[in-house]
Amino acid sequence: LCSCSNLIPLKRVNLIVDLISKLTIKNITWVHFGDGYLRNELEQYAKANLKNIEFCFKGIVSNSEILDFYRDNYVDLFLNMSDSEGIPVSIMEALSAGIPVIATNVGGTSEIVNEENGFLIDKDFEISDAAEKIENYLKLPTENQKKYRENAYNFWKENYNAEINYEIFAN
Repeated sequence: LCSCSNLIPLKRVNLIVDLISKLTIKNITWVHFGDGYLRNELEQYAKANLKNIEFCFKGIVSNSEILDFYRDNYVDLFLNMSDSEGIPVSIMEALSAGIPVIATNVGGTSEIVNEENGFLIDKDFEISDAAEKIENYLKLPTENQKKYRENAYNFWKENYNAEINYEIFAN
């Protein structure tokens, strides 16, 4: 599992910890990219609540390092639990790597996450319901997961690929 955001209250990374702590599937690893004034607090919160789950707060890294990570590591799902959003670039980047997304239905998120490339959850979601969505996804047959991954990439390619958009804009 992966997430990428500033570590500030608006991004509700604490809810990602709560959500992951409810998963019953073993061998979960969570990587978070981003930093902020809540980092120490969130790392302590994760240590206290994610007893048998490997996690890592990577801090601020370059955009190319994040994309390299997505390319070099298999990420099952990208998580975004924000209280509000525009159209999140972090989600666009995950989709560009063929990573399905589970995100709160706030701001423009529904313009980029749909039932074919991920899962939208209510802003005031129940932790157990969101955990169940993740577990159900992770239990899907490989073919079904592969379809979500293909849909994620294709949605990005058709709607957010800069090379294509620049050419359209120039024309």
